[in-house]
Amino acid sequence: MKLKLKNIDMFNDLDEATIDKIEAFTTKHTIPKDNIVFYEGDDSKYLYLLAKGIIKLYKTSSNHKEIVLKYFHENELIGEVANFEQIPYPATAKAYTEVEIMKIDFDKLKKIIYSNPELSFMIQTSLIKKIKNLEAIISTNLVLDSKERVAKYIYNHSDSFFTTKNIIIAEILSVSPETLSRILKFFKDNNIINIKTKIINRDALLEYFE
Repeated sequence: MKLKLKNIDMFNDLDEATIDKIEAFTTKHTIPKDNIVFYEGDDSKYLYLLAKGIIKLYKTSSNHKEIVLKYFHENELIGEVANFEQIPYPATAKAYTEVEIMKIDFDKLKKIIYSNPELSFMIQTSLIKKIKNLEAIISTNLVLDSKERVAKYIYNHSDSFFTTKNIIIAEILSVSPETLSRILKFFKDNNIINIKTKIINRDALLEYFE
């Protein structure tokens, strides 16, 4: 569990003693696909780290339609703004695949934050990075076409691409399964991805979205 904690941007440069303290009030959980991690309006008592799998964050409209805000992947923090703002979670988090999460008692973490200027700075840096990532997501959806979005997704998730079902990737990218299949065939025909050998030509992918 200590290794997972160190994978978080805001923790990865902390000393061993501080990591040990955080590990003491962190618990690990496995949540089956389609189960809820937390509901919109729940008390933001825990800071959640996604250790494995994909989590969908969404709000529900007045006519019961899901409005997807973001898909979270491995080693991402979920809903941490609610923790720092001391407000209920503003959206619902659902296990899109089977997931492993780590729940960090936020009240106990705050005591360490207040006594550790280095960690306070790391948290600020992490939140700034998350804002930049959000801006990049918005830019991607507004500017890039379907082929460019698929190329960028494969490039950014090359470690998990071959183990993620196409229907999940299609929903994450807001493209139809047929469109995704057609684009993947194009990349295979042009030797950019190889399903059998699980090899990805990341340099070639860059040409489609940079």
